[in-house]
Amino acid sequence: MKKNIPYRLIFAVVAGIATTMILTGITNIVMHSIGLHPALFQPMYDDTEAQLALFYHSLYAIFGGFITALIAKNKARRAVFILGTKELIMWGIGAILLWQHAPAWYTITKALLGIPLAWIGGILYETYKKRKSLLSARTLPLV
Repeated sequence: MKKNIPYRLIFAVVAGIATTMILTGITNIVMHSIGLHPALFQPMYDDTEAQLALFYHSLYAIFGGFITALIAKNKARRAVFILGTKELIMWGIGAILLWQHAPAWYTITKALLGIPLAWIGGILYETYKKRKSLLSARTLPLV
C-alpha cells in the first residue's frame, strides 16, 4: 500500500518556522545594532531585554502560524498544531540547554506559549478565510 507524503503540510510547517526565524533574526540584529540587545549568541540577562524579545517573538510566532495555516489550507489545524508542538519541544530543550543564557522564565515561557501562539495564527487565518469568502460572495448589482 502506497502512502501519500503530505508535501503541502511539510512545506507549510517549514515555511512557518522559516518565517518566524527570519523575522526574529532580523529583529535581533536590529535590536543589537541600536543597543537594545546583546550581540548574537551572547547571554541576555536583563529582564527588560528578555521581555522585549518575548514580545516580538510572540508576534512573529503568531504570524508564522498564520503563514503555516495559509499554505496548509485544508490541513491548517494539523499544520498549526505541528508548528506549535515543535516550538514547545524545541524551547523546552532550550530551557535546559540555555539555562545560563537568558532568564529561566524566558525560555520556559516561550516553550509554554508555542502551541497557543501558533493556534492564534491559525485562528487569524480562519478569520481571514471567512472574510475573504464573504467578500467574494458579494456581487455588485449591474446598473
